[in-house]
Amino acid sequence: MNLHRTSAKPDWEKIPASKRTVIQKIAAATGGYVTPGNFITIIGFGVVLYGLLAILNGQFWTGLLLLTSGRLLDVADGVVANITGTKSPIGEIFDAAADKFETLFTIAVIIVADITNLYVVVALIIPQVIIPMLIFYKKQKGIGIHPTRAGKLSMALTWIALVGLLLVKALGGQIFLTVAVYVIIGVSLVLGFYALWQYSTGRD
Repeated sequence: MNLHRTSAKPDWEKIPASKRTVIQKIAAATGGYVTPGNFITIIGFGVVLYGLLAILNGQFWTGLLLLTSGRLLDVADGVVANITGTKSPIGEIFDAAADKFETLFTIAVIIVADITNLYVVVALIIPQVIIPMLIFYKKQKGIGIHPTRAGKLSMALTWIALVGLLLVKALGGQIFLTVAVYVIIGVSLVLGFYALWQYSTGRD
């Protein structure tokens, strides 16, 4: 859960410049923008978008495969950032922004493709819209804020639910799968609003 979580200083600033790796030197020279983790985040974002286009074209299984692959890359970027010692506040924001945009684009596709009821989509989108707005507001005020465990878990469950909704559509509406997906949506919402409370109160 803390792979992208960092202090106010990037990893490479915690060690002497002479002992930094080539990757850390590049990260330092570019202000934290050019890092392996950010590169993987961009690739994952592109894969997710390509998968969403496939879904809009009625290629549900191809879209699901690409969507899942893109989200797995979102896990990989944090692992790589941790291994290479290139975690930074920029990477943390980059990863969180990619998470939110991918989620919103996926929800938009689900609406366009008429995959589920609008009220389900609205429920899923509320915490995912308010949280980044709150984070942006607090950062503008100079208040340090990090992703919480509840927020990360809520996002993970939201994605499981989104993929589940697409699976329900692809499989023609399996009752057991549908019930399971809606249970996951409920848990995701509870965690999402709990995370929103954490962000608003500054509690971790």
